[in-house]
Amino acid sequence: MTDEERQRQMDFILSQQAQFVADIGELKDVVSRLANASLQRLETHDAEIDNLESKMAALVDAQVRSEDKISALVDAQRNLTAVVDRYFSDGRNRER
Repeated sequence: MTDEERQRQMDFILSQQAQFVADIGELKDVVSRLANASLQRLETHDAEIDNLESKMAALVDAQVRSEDKISALVDAQRNLTAVVDRYFSDGRNRER
């Protein structure tokens, strides 16, 4: 191999090495942008989950309050039924 051929090979290798360095730099940039975009999506997703959990907790609280009110209404209805039953069973409904 002549000196000129060796020089051409070295130039080729150096050129390829420079291209690899440039390509790796571009890949690092792309990976960095993808990582940042993924992180932003995760943060947004976490905020949405927190918001959803808050709404679900409020919904559960409202359901519990509704159940308590229904239970109170059922008790009141039972008491009213008992009063009406006593009223009619005591003979107050008889004609005079």
